[in-house]
Amino acid sequence: MKIKPAHLYAPKSTLGLKRLLLSLNRDLDYVKRDIQFNGNYGMLFKHSISAYSNQLTNIEIATLFLEDRRFFTHYGFELRSFMRAFKRYALQGSLNGMSTIDQQVIRISLGRYEKSVFRKLNEITLAIFLNLHVSKRRIFDYYIHNAYLGYRIEGCEVASNKIFAKPAAQLNEAQAAFVASLFPLPFPSSVWEAYAVHPCYPFSDPSEILDFANDYAPRWAARMSYRMKIALTSYDRMPRSL
Repeated sequence: MKIKPAHLYAPKSTLGLKRLLLSLNRDLDYVKRDIQFNGNYGMLFKHSISAYSNQLTNIEIATLFLEDRRFFTHYGFELRSFMRAFKRYALQGSLNGMSTIDQQVIRISLGRYEKSVFRKLNEITLAIFLNLHVSKRRIFDYYIHNAYLGYRIEGCEVASNKIFAKPAAQLNEAQAAFVASLFPLPFPSSVWEAYAVHPCYPFSDPSEILDFANDYAPRWAARMSYRMKIALTSYDRMPRSL
């Protein structure tokens, strides 16, 4: 019996691990460059919220409250988020809401949305390592400016300008609560196409938009109304991380 060359020269058990580590390192570098570009050149895209500011705007407070209240205190992974997700699954039959903002940043930057255990584990690992290289402020700034918020709407700055015709940093509490609610409930194309050609566009009051949307997407309008009520409480009782 001859010994195969691979058995003579290649450590069979380490090749897969080495490939995995190289893949993680490559993905981490890509995400870091993405975040750095967002922070350094946000002004070119007319970002009214700076990645280097130590003050949080209304839209940032509302988004943190709805999406990840302990964002500034965890390291990209939070066990209690899994517990909340499984509780929601038991009550509602839907398994979602277990990702931290850090993990969502990984997903947005790499563009990987497939539903698999490997993808989720990879996402968690990268989120933890990302916290060792990039500040929380810059991670959060990337998230709010690059998340998908609806039909042809990417990020809070685009959403604010398209929906309310004003910069994100200037949104009042109700408007900020509306935009923050779009992160899990993106603006439907059917509503946007009708809203964009309305004679009174843009509305300044979010409740008017929801009343209008009720004729086109009543379920979305009802869910948005519920999340907005929760978001509006964020200005009185700030997230623990703040």
